[in-house]
Amino acid sequence: MIRDPTTKSWSAEQWLLGGMVLALATTCIGLLLGPQPAASAHLVALALLVASLTAALLMIRLVGRSQRRMEAMLRGRASSEERAMEALRNSEAQWKEVFEHNPVMYFMVDATGLVLSVNTFGAAQLGYTVDELLGQSVLRVFAAEDRDMVQRNVATCLDNIGQTHNWEIRKVRKDGSRIWVRENAKAVRRLGDQLIVLIVLIACEDITERKHAENALQQSEMYLTEAQRLSHTGSFGWHVASGEIIWSEETFRIFEFDRAPSITHATVLQRVHPDDRARVQRTIDRASLDGKDFEHGYRLLMPNGAIKFVHARAHAVTNLSGDTEFIGAVTDVTARKRAEAELHEAQTNLAHVTRVTALGELAASIAHEVNQPLAAVVTNAAACLRWLNRAAPDLNEARGAVRSIISDGNRAGEVIQRVRAMVNKTTDQKAPLDVNEVINQVIGLVQHELQRHLVSLQLDLAPALPSVVADRIQLQQVILNLVLNGIEAMQPVTDRPRELVIRTRHDEAGQIVVTVTDCGVGIATENAERLFDAFYTTKASGMGMGLSICRSIVEAHRGRLSVTGNSGPGATFQFTLPLHEEDHAW
Repeated sequence: MIRDPTTKSWSAEQWLLGGMVLALATTCIGLLLGPQPAASAHLVALALLVASLTAALLMIRLVGRSQRRMEAMLRGRASSEERAMEALRNSEAQWKEVFEHNPVMYFMVDATGLVLSVNTFGAAQLGYTVDELLGQSVLRVFAAEDRDMVQRNVATCLDNIGQTHNWEIRKVRKDGSRIWVRENAKAVRRLGDQLIVLIVLIACEDITERKHAENALQQSEMYLTEAQRLSHTGSFGWHVASGEIIWSEETFRIFEFDRAPSITHATVLQRVHPDDRARVQRTIDRASLDGKDFEHGYRLLMPNGAIKFVHARAHAVTNLSGDTEFIGAVTDVTARKRAEAELHEAQTNLAHVTRVTALGELAASIAHEVNQPLAAVVTNAAACLRWLNRAAPDLNEARGAVRSIISDGNRAGEVIQRVRAMVNKTTDQKAPLDVNEVINQVIGLVQHELQRHLVSLQLDLAPALPSVVADRIQLQQVILNLVLNGIEAMQPVTDRPRELVIRTRHDEAGQIVVTVTDCGVGIATENAERLFDAFYTTKASGMGMGLSICRSIVEAHRGRLSVTGNSGPGATFQFTLPLHEEDHAW
């Protein structure tokens, strides 16, 4: 206990000074009242008394100084201890404030699970007051189905004292609602009532929002995965700089590869059909250089020999590092390609039927085209015989007649050959051809039909047109159908000349344009597009398939077929054909 320096009591130097004064007074009284000593002895005694008094004063000064130093030191220590106690009280208050109101739930439970302490924030988060939880089982704030897990976790902490364990679990609030928390727990030893007991310290962080976000993300991923599976569409990401490719689960399924964190272009190309690898590599190289979106289609050759058709499309983005990445999708279109092949076969069969039907309508014209050269053959043969039967055969005239026979025979053979070509069922045979030549071949078949219906034909064919890659028979069918439709559209016309104009040109877009213009009854604006629908017809005896098949043929050649009304009477049908067949996505 430190003595208060202000206490009213004598100090050591005061007691010493008092004792010296008392001794001096006693000595003086003894000299005055006692027998008179010798003068020298008296002086010696007096000197000794003065020396003792002086020494006492010096001692008193030294003792006083030491005492003051001791008291100053004690006062400093008392002040330091007081400041330390105040700091301790402030620190305790601050930590208590942190403990009570920190947005983390703190629990302290004993080995049996009873709550020894809980902060105000933790109790409030669960809808309780602190007093309502103290002394209660911690299992009270957990769902019944989770309590076994809680007991196992507490037991694990008790078996591993000093080690931190964490887990995620649901807590039940007082109102019955549930929240997700992440708990960090550690078992420690604590001195109790003269005993060392084990307690578990638990810090709980509310992760309900994060859990909801995770669940929403998982649900979204599940929907996306299922949607990809149902649509046979996988997703991929391609980092151009590193060449790394990330695939979704469905993409691995399409390519029939085992799942891996990433994949390379070399691995992808191994699965691409050998005939398509060069084209796929060109697409990849071009995209990596220009960083632009791309789209292409190619075939996959599977390990079992099966062939798949896929369609890939990718969008270029720039990541945070400034590098180019592609985000894309790849779709297994094998089923669609098979359906398209079956549809194409059906359309080919139907186109063949319409060609044969059209040729049946042109039977008179075809007979006329064949009869003319055959009649010329007979005439020239008779003339040849007359030249040879002369007394002096005229061999030169006979040779001329034979040459005419050969020419007329070839002309008749060409007509028959063109008819046979249109009647025969053949697969697509695309090759470079001259559109003007195809038009002239068709005109040879319909010439008599034009004359029979009093139709004047005008040809405005651009000279030196570039070749187009097309199927000759299919292109002839389109032109034949448009010409016959024009002739039929002008049959009701009696008040003006019946004129049919066929034009060709090379437009600015690099396409060959073919137009067939008539001056017939025209087409109602609302029916213009419906003319190309299957089974739609304006003819009393029509099937409504001719123009539909023509549009399918033109679109198969990457062209477009359309119709517009003329400023005057009649209508104009127009179709375009690209000069080159470019690589395209399936």
